[in-house]
Amino acid sequence: MSDFRKLVKRMGVWRKYLFLLLLRSPFDALRTLLLANLMKSVFRCLEMDYSGALLKLGVGYGLLCAMLFGYNGLMWSEYAAFSAKVEIWLEKKMFDKILSLPLNRVDRCFSGEWITRLNSDIQAALTMMNGPMNIPHLAVAVINILLSCLLMRKSSLLFLGITWMFAIPQFVMNDRIVLKAIPKLKEESQNAMAENTSAIKPLITDADTILLYDAKELMMANCAKHSKRLMKINIKMHLRRAVSDVGMRLFGIGGYLTILFMGIRLISNGMMTFSDVVYCFQVRGSFLSGMFMLMTCLNNLKANSVCIKRIGGLYER
Repeated sequence: MSDFRKLVKRMGVWRKYLFLLLLRSPFDALRTLLLANLMKSVFRCLEMDYSGALLKLGVGYGLLCAMLFGYNGLMWSEYAAFSAKVEIWLEKKMFDKILSLPLNRVDRCFSGEWITRLNSDIQAALTMMNGPMNIPHLAVAVINILLSCLLMRKSSLLFLGITWMFAIPQFVMNDRIVLKAIPKLKEESQNAMAENTSAIKPLITDADTILLYDAKELMMANCAKHSKRLMKINIKMHLRRAVSDVGMRLFGIGGYLTILFMGIRLISNGMMTFSDVVYCFQVRGSFLSGMFMLMTCLNNLKANSVCIKRIGGLYER
């Protein structure tokens, strides 16, 4: 994250970026609050036979949701314009920086290395800054998790404890299987992609020479070798993420069933009402959504940070 912060400060948009993040972040938390209270109010009306109040509840919460979505659309339109300007600035500065490098510095790298920097590295940096399931959604996930914990603690400390009991193993599994391995694999993938691009380029630019010396099979074998290496590295990354996703789903279902059985017991003992249990389920669903979003964002940030480091390294040399 330190390399990313340096890059954004170099662009001169650090304060504006933080301001837009803060304006966008409360949307999911406020939506969680609205939906949880709506579900609780609806079932409480049904329990107490106040069916006449359902229409008023629906209209009131519908207007609040419409205002919230209008606010969210306004914020994202501002964010989209900001993202477009940042993309233009970064691509121009990166291209100018490469052109200003000394010739011996350029010759030390394959042409595929520079093509990778101008394309995949810049896109990864922009994705990390503005893309889905990266820094913008990381801020959203953190606020949503905090609010969900506060709401559930107010309603049932037991359910909050059960939720965290199943959530902690998910964090540990994701950290051990994905977060610690992804940066190294991503760096290997970027290097393999650069080598693969360098191997493919002669087939396009020097096709006549390759045919003249009957080196087609040799060049194709070299391309296949680099492509196979790139494929194996990417498969390793996808497998680790898939195992982490399976673990998250299993722990999520386990927590759901545990709270369900505990809720039935509490209702039968008169310690909670059905509307309270529904409220806790709604808040727990928001908590899990925020947690899954947080894990996905952390995985993506770990992968994209490699590209940020490569861009920063170019400026420092």
